[in-house]
Amino acid sequence: MSYRAQITVAASAGFCPGVKGAIDKVLELAKENKGPVYTLGPLIHNKQVIQTLEEKGIRAVNDASEIKEKGATLVIRAHGIPPEAEAAVRALALNVVDATCPLVKKVHRNIAEWAEKGYSTVIVGDADHAEVIGLMGYTAGRGHVVSGPEEAGRLPRLERANVVAQTTQEGDVFVKTVEALRGRAGELIVSNTICAPTRERQRETLELSARSDLVIVVGGRNSANTARLFQICAKLAPRAVHIEREDELEPDLFDGVSSVFITAGASTPVWMIEKVLARARALTEVRRSALAGRLEFLWLLTVTSCVFTAAAAVALAYASMRLQGLPTSADMLALAGLFVFSLHLTNRAAEKGTAVPDRAKQLLFVRFGRATRAIALLAGVAAIVLAARTTGTVAFLLTAFFWGMGMLYPYKMPLGLDTFAKFPGSKDIMTALGWAFVCAALPALSYGSLAYKSSQLAIVFAFTLVFARSVMFGISHVHSDMIVGNENFYKAAGPRRTYAAVLSVFIFMEAVLIALKNLAWKEPLVNAMIAGMFYYLGLIIFFYFRRMPEKTLAETLIDSQFLILAGLVWIS
Repeated sequence: MSYRAQITVAASAGFCPGVKGAIDKVLELAKENKGPVYTLGPLIHNKQVIQTLEEKGIRAVNDASEIKEKGATLVIRAHGIPPEAEAAVRALALNVVDATCPLVKKVHRNIAEWAEKGYSTVIVGDADHAEVIGLMGYTAGRGHVVSGPEEAGRLPRLERANVVAQTTQEGDVFVKTVEALRGRAGELIVSNTICAPTRERQRETLELSARSDLVIVVGGRNSANTARLFQICAKLAPRAVHIEREDELEPDLFDGVSSVFITAGASTPVWMIEKVLARARALTEVRRSALAGRLEFLWLLTVTSCVFTAAAAVALAYASMRLQGLPTSADMLALAGLFVFSLHLTNRAAEKGTAVPDRAKQLLFVRFGRATRAIALLAGVAAIVLAARTTGTVAFLLTAFFWGMGMLYPYKMPLGLDTFAKFPGSKDIMTALGWAFVCAALPALSYGSLAYKSSQLAIVFAFTLVFARSVMFGISHVHSDMIVGNENFYKAAGPRRTYAAVLSVFIFMEAVLIALKNLAWKEPLVNAMIAGMFYYLGLIIFFYFRRMPEKTLAETLIDSQFLILAGLVWIS
């Protein structure tokens, strides 16, 4: 495959920390299931993300008086509000949660501090923007908003003034405005409150826009920082466009283009940027056989439909049976594959992480959604029937129990039955328990070897590896700005603890395997597993030091570890 254009995506593109924090707060509030959740105005300026939040029951209101339910939660959005407005909503019978960006809060404190000393405040920003309206509330009635140096030059004489910036303001505009103000104020305090993520985004934009034939800026048209990025790009690049969705890109836009730069506003999730990247690649391809296109879609369908995940489960079950010294049972392998396929496909069908599905998701979960869910249900029933035919009563009942819990996990249940689902990292723990049971514990129960140390080791081995697998999926989802909550270990623990945890898994597993090797226990098999674990280490290093691959590739790389492990075990 070859491309007519070189396409570069901004490293700084995607949600900024303030947006991530606001989304995390509302997701956890919705998951607590303590009544309806509302936001005072749109949480962020992105239609697709707002649509996704609405699907999760999180809705925006323009005024708190619109909320009629008692005990409802009202979230102050990332842009912040004036202090008098905050006092008014806190006086109502509502649970008020402040999701204002910490960097915006810092500007509030800055303005309030100087206003208390009698200084006037000049805000360089958009007068109608929600953030600026909130900032004006802290000026003690002595605030002025200017969009740039021209408006600053028309201000009345100010004896003492503090000049601040809307956090997403263009750096060059702020500097020029400060210079214009120096002749209009007796004493001028300069507080450059443009946030660090905005500065980095603008720095990268300045550098790469000037070297590109075409710049594509992705983000909401009502997003101030996205609009400013576009203004910067339009000045520097021969051609620049501002789009909200990938289907706005037309083929003739790329005529004569050899280099493309894609950037995005702070409220634009990575998954939207990836869709724009895929569309840009498709429109700039010089040649590509129909066969190559079909094969690529077939692989996307294989991964999205969880068939590849089921194959990974079969591979882990095979490795676990070999580790226990059990006969390789085709029924046990099929049971593992059907069980995992059923639960993962059901959970994927229930996901609402992106507002606009890709082609495979559109086919599986929209066009043939009912058929997909029916197939997932039938696969689970088949797994339980296999368990009833090949295992004892206890093993059969446990299989039905784990499958039922997995099927219900994505949904809210009455009487607090979904309490565990609210526990930090619960999704990764539940996934690991299910896989470990069906891939390692169930064969042991079937052959009556559960009391053997080799079986117990295999269960721990399977649980630990699958937990690490699920955590790495979480890393991929968070870096793609998927809408996920604290049921994701990476979101709950943070990057440092997460990478420390997955590295600890490698060290622990290798230590156990090396100890077994020193005891001369099944040495060829142990050697194979020691070698297979280094692929897992490579994944950790790749995820930590490199830009995260797009979701389908990440899923392929993660689940391939089980196929590689099974292959090494098979030839040992």
